[in-house]
Amino acid sequence: SILINESNLLKVIAMNTKSFVGKLNQISKALFSMTPAQREIVHQSIQALDTEISTDELIQPLFEASAQCPYCNSSQLKKWGKSGTIQRYRCKGCLKTFNNKTNTPLAHLHKCHLWEEYARCMMLKLTLRESADICGINLKTAFLWRHRFLKAQAGQNNDKLSGIIEVDEFFLAYSEKGSNTLSHKNKPRKRGGNIDKRTKEGQVAVLLSIDRSNHMINPILSSDTTAEIAANFTHNIVEDSVLCSDGSWSYVAIAKEKKCDHKRLINGKVRVIDKVYHIQTVNGAIAHFKGWVNGKMKGVATKYLSNYLAWFRESNAKLDKQQILIAAYG
Repeated sequence: SILINESNLLKVIAMNTKSFVGKLNQISKALFSMTPAQREIVHQSIQALDTEISTDELIQPLFEASAQCPYCNSSQLKKWGKSGTIQRYRCKGCLKTFNNKTNTPLAHLHKCHLWEEYARCMMLKLTLRESADICGINLKTAFLWRHRFLKAQAGQNNDKLSGIIEVDEFFLAYSEKGSNTLSHKNKPRKRGGNIDKRTKEGQVAVLLSIDRSNHMINPILSSDTTAEIAANFTHNIVEDSVLCSDGSWSYVAIAKEKKCDHKRLINGKVRVIDKVYHIQTVNGAIAHFKGWVNGKMKGVATKYLSNYLAWFRESNAKLDKQQILIAAYG
């Protein structure tokens, strides 16, 4: 009887497969006849049917991969009940209890069921007010979440650059936006004005480098000097690459140290070398970043600049909402 049941089962599977293929052909024809807007509606409907993974289900494997006490780093842990649906643990060494978000940027944040939607807002580079309205949260909460989500990646310029590498520096006005008291060195000024760009005084230097595989670094420099540029850039370059820069002498020694072919595009007289080597991609990225932070974001405080640079790297890498949460977990 088992063989008969298996035979019948195979016939049913074959019939269902044939039926499915027929229906799939009909669906394909219908999709080809739709407008782009209609296809987008179908796409959104399919996404709505997908089973959503909760944030805790997303980060739990990350915690279990190197589970240890956040207080004493002991790996001798014991499950210690649950808080709602969140598993808690107790350390056998220091006897303290914790969960998988303790001592991470996501600790003590509430409404985690809204984090994926907020991460989607970040993926779209929406403003605080736009994100708060979409997620139904307070403006202060939107601000807190933004910087907690970016905290782990701020200053993490670890990408390796290879192939054709473009590099340049740019400057942003030092800002104490949002501060109730200004330091004695900085007089109040109208946003975006009264900065002498020729002296670099009152400005913050940022180095931005990108290769043709879209790997990016954008460290903040304490000063625009050869030593500072080398300290923040040399270790990211893979040897035997091609380095494209402006006429700055800072990159000559770096290229020699990393055995790179160096293409210098001096004072705008030469824009492209051999129809391949240029710094137009990095200059375009710089213009995009400046337009974004000074335009849509209406300026950013210098103390949060590393967070916005991390956000810009994430958008350049085209991280989806779940990848943004994984990056936020650190």
